[in-house]
Amino acid sequence: MLIGAAGILGFSASTTLSLRERTLSGFLRCLRTMHSEIGEYLTPLEEIMQRLSLETTAPLNMFFETCLSEIREKPEIPFRLIWTKNIKKADYLKLKKEETETIAALGGVLGRYGSEEQKKAIEHTARCLESMAIAAEREKKRLGGLYTRLGVISGLALVIVFI
Repeated sequence: MLIGAAGILGFSASTTLSLRERTLSGFLRCLRTMHSEIGEYLTPLEEIMQRLSLETTAPLNMFFETCLSEIREKPEIPFRLIWTKNIKKADYLKLKKEETETIAALGGVLGRYGSEEQKKAIEHTARCLESMAIAAEREKKRLGGLYTRLGVISGLALVIVFI
């Protein structure tokens, strides 16, 4: 039982690394969509949030669904506040503080300025997230298997100590 519990803890840490890497990659795809929708079609943010909530997978779709529901339920609240609040509360995305802050900063521009300014902000955020996604992928490759093995080995060590 101890081996299994420790193994699950290691596996959980490894899964968190994978989720973080998938979330950053997913946000990059979403930013590309937002860039084209805002830049070429001048699509309203509500429609963009709806599209992204349908096109993305869990757990990232939950972020866009939450933004969408707040846009509809509280139209008097500026989108930048909705975006920032929801990304900072999105612990389920398993992002680091720096990654969360980078995504939150984009909210200050979305829906507030012209399409060119929004496109530039999206491009900047995409460049930042791209380097963060590469770092997350490296970290996952370097530590993912280690965490799993360390969990099982820790469990074995505990069993030996108790015997």
